Amino acid sequence: MTIQDLGSIGELVAALATLLTLVYLATQVRQAKREFHESSQRARTEFTAGLGDRSAAVQLGWFSPEGPNKTMMKALLTDEKLSREEAFEFAVQMSIFFGALIQSELLNRRGLLDPEFVQTRRSIYRPYLAMPRVRKWWMRAGNHFYAHAEATAMIDQMIDEIEAREEPRASTVMTGRDDS
Repeated sequence: MTIQDLGSIGELVAALATLLTLVYLATQVRQAKREFHESSQRARTEFTAGLGDRSAAVQLGWFSPEGPNKTMMKALLTDEKLSREEAFEFAVQMSIFFGALIQSELLNRRGLLDPEFVQTRRSIYRPYLAMPRVRKWWMRAGNHFYAHAEATAMIDQMIDEIEAREEPRASTVMTGRDDS
């Protein structure tokens, strides 16, 4: 066996070692990607659950009989005029409340929230948007307060859908008959 033959065998062994290394690395990358995806899913689920719990706590505080937030009870459930202080508190609460929905929309667009959670959240917000005082606040101040046009457009669309459903009822009340 000559030196040239040994060199050829060495090149063959090196090529096989390189190939085996590449196969091993590809397997490791695939496994790391799978583990990353699974841990991302777990983190997203935990974050979504925590966000839902925090939102539920805010709403419970608003409507709890022993809760401190009488202003929200008055603002959301009555037509009474709000004092200047109550109107300010209502505006702050609404900005926090809608901020949470907008944040959910943005996190969903980035793939960080479960889409089912976002749909559930939208369905929770719809009854609030059906309240005239909430819609009035949104149209007067809220939709100008946030910089995320896509998310604010989604809320505007929700309001348009609510108002479209209310229009046939209003015409029924005015005419005394249902034309549908």
